[in-house]
Amino acid sequence: MQSNPYQSLVSLLSNILEAYTTAFFIVDPKNRVLNMVASQTLSRHLPENVSMPIEQSGILAQVQKVGQTIHLDKLPQMTDSLSTTVPFYRVGESHIKGLFALPVGGGAGVLYVDTKYGWGFNDKQQKWIREIADVLYELLERQTCLAQERNYARILEFWHAMDEAAFRGLDLPGYCQVVIDECTRFLGTEYGFLSLREPGDDHYHLFAATQNVPRNLLSQHLLVKHGLIGWLFQNNKNLFISRLNPDSSDHFLFTTSEALPHHGTFWGLPVQISLGQCIVISFLSRQTTEWTSDDQFAITHMLHFLRLLLEQVYFKEECEHLHSYDFVSGLLNAQVFEEKLETVLASAMQNSTPFTLSLIQFEPWQILSTKAPPNQVREWQADLASSLRRALPSNVLIGQIAENRFGLVFLGLTPQEADFHLSTLSNPAHKVFSDRIKRSRLLPYISSVGFPQDGTRSEELWPLAYRQLFAAFRSRIDRTST
Repeated sequence: MQSNPYQSLVSLLSNILEAYTTAFFIVDPKNRVLNMVASQTLSRHLPENVSMPIEQSGILAQVQKVGQTIHLDKLPQMTDSLSTTVPFYRVGESHIKGLFALPVGGGAGVLYVDTKYGWGFNDKQQKWIREIADVLYELLERQTCLAQERNYARILEFWHAMDEAAFRGLDLPGYCQVVIDECTRFLGTEYGFLSLREPGDDHYHLFAATQNVPRNLLSQHLLVKHGLIGWLFQNNKNLFISRLNPDSSDHFLFTTSEALPHHGTFWGLPVQISLGQCIVISFLSRQTTEWTSDDQFAITHMLHFLRLLLEQVYFKEECEHLHSYDFVSGLLNAQVFEEKLETVLASAMQNSTPFTLSLIQFEPWQILSTKAPPNQVREWQADLASSLRRALPSNVLIGQIAENRFGLVFLGLTPQEADFHLSTLSNPAHKVFSDRIKRSRLLPYISSVGFPQDGTRSEELWPLAYRQLFAAFRSRIDRTST
């Protein structure tokens, strides 16, 4: 395929007419510019590359705007105004006797021909010019279609790469890194960022970025009230700045101390996720850039699928959390606590390390729970759980066995060593219920069994722990009755 599809037709027309200059101009409607895409001339005053504003293109402007064909056959009478009539000649052009200019494709382009051999163009020559103009328009439409097809193919390749990444089995950070890399490659930008904000948080963090982004930005918690990325989180609107101002204090992305360029073009798009998280994908180009509507659609459509994938991930995490943790207390529920104990037991047997299973139960729970509405009872449960978490070491597994019963696993400790931690617990129920229910007192009852001295299977440890718990409860009743 020829690099310039118009040149052969322009040269053919010029040779047939024995023209002085033949040139084909195409309109750039976005920038309001006429670009010369093909020419053949005997002039020394016509540059190889011509690009000029439509309003400053002399006779071509009238042809393009009005759609009027112009035939001037007595130009020697207009010699003084030739520089304004045909300003694409740089300087010094003279002795042109006639010119013919007509619109191509209703104003998509202009075909220009002039001559020094006659006083204009006869009817037969004008017919040839018009027919060549029609062929140029067909060729122009074909080139436009080919360019569009190439762009669509590029978009499909981009989406295909995104699909492959989504089903490649990557973890979430790895997939997000692929998204940023592919998007920046597609848009031709130097920098790309993917930022994440949790629900209700006044901070966000940079989740993925191109390799040229300073790594210290990835570890920072950034305020949503600062920078262009923060603006996107706060306003939940797309932001396009075609020309960043390096002297503006508002045109930094994350922090005023960031080592990023503050010139060129910035584009940011926020995406809200159903569970409340928000992500912002943004791009920074060193050069002033503007993308076509098709390119913008390709990115926004990709973001739709990114949102769906992230929602799948977050919903899966939410389901796993609901499956694993008690809804009220936030502790491991009874089923998962039992599963964790089996895992600990298997590891302890393999490594010959001890552990202690403890139960702590608060009574008289049923009597107190009848004195308050259900939402208050749930609040007591949550407060008790929080008190235990604060008082015990972080490596202690805590589970919610029942409303008023908690299971504890002390890793690597014997019952005697675990009793030290249990004995230092101030009664959490006293703090929770102090001054809430008059003349009511909730007391903790505790039992502990150890591996391997008290049993090597869960079927041995659980019954023994419950028997000891019941014994502790009976012992207090006996003391009270005497």
